[in-house]
Amino acid sequence: MNTTPFYDLHKGINAKFTEFAGYHMPLYYSSIVEEVLAVRNSVGVFDVSHMGRLWVRGKAVKQKLDFLTTNSLDKLRHGKVQYNLLINEKGGVKDDITLYMMEEDEYFLCINSANRQKVIDWLLSWDIPVEDWTFQSTQIAVQGKGAEAKISKFFEVKDIKRYNFVRFGDVIVSRTGYTGEDGFEIYAPIDVGREIFLELIKEVIPCGLGARDVLRIEAGLPLYGHEISEDISPLSANLDRFVSKDKEFIGKKAMLEREVERKLFGLEMLEKGVPREGYEIYCDGKVIGVVSSGTFSPTLKKGIALCFVDVNHRLEGKEVYISIREKSHRARLRSYPFI
Repeated sequence: MNTTPFYDLHKGINAKFTEFAGYHMPLYYSSIVEEVLAVRNSVGVFDVSHMGRLWVRGKAVKQKLDFLTTNSLDKLRHGKVQYNLLINEKGGVKDDITLYMMEEDEYFLCINSANRQKVIDWLLSWDIPVEDWTFQSTQIAVQGKGAEAKISKFFEVKDIKRYNFVRFGDVIVSRTGYTGEDGFEIYAPIDVGREIFLELIKEVIPCGLGARDVLRIEAGLPLYGHEISEDISPLSANLDRFVSKDKEFIGKKAMLEREVERKLFGLEMLEKGVPREGYEIYCDGKVIGVVSSGTFSPTLKKGIALCFVDVNHRLEGKEVYISIREKSHRARLRSYPFI
């Protein structure tokens, strides 16, 4: 089981751990609810060093990457970050990634931990040179309206726009995150990252994976293996805006030819109950959908979920029933994000 370079620091502040993607990671420190509300109302700090971090450099790298992804790399320029989808031959998703353009022939990729080796092997199979920086670096997310003030003690960040980044020597700071709030992610060598994290947790509430998951569901953000996968098309996952109509990419024909029968939508409970992954959604006694991710929202004080719903039932405000522990509970379909 892997640990991040902050493992001893987590133990020192009484983190409660969980296993995730081959890592021993903090689930929470104080409570998931407290950590969620800290990010929504002020600021929180996360160790997300379990994520994969890759450098891709070389001649014709842009063209090769562009063919393996759905979003157009022509939109990128130096200093910009792009959300993108690595796609397979069937039009399913190998991974969702953030792409950082350093130069025309140099890119930095942040990828999901569980998919790290799969992505490396996939890129290498297309003769794309890869340098894995995951185990020589750290990744810290500072999220919430107070993030800029906290980060400004280390780096000049006030002029960094959303989905842009600046390099400070060996450190990359981007205005990105996975919470629906303003925030920054810091990619740094281990010694620098430990120093920054140690200083941050002196005055910023540390947050674990539990809060991270609740926050991303509230913000309507997909999680690999839930809303996207090798078998789920970006079009089913409601990610059409990240699929370029103006370029060719692997799996495009298969993706466009596949009929979308269910598409991602939101759901909120109208009575007590927490919708969980796999729970079925009913209308007029028929199953019309299934929950892909669900939680209790401390922000809204109700159960919410992302779910795949039959396209002809995907209507704002439509009342449905969800089966929780073999009992029917009233709910309402709705668009997302929830906050």
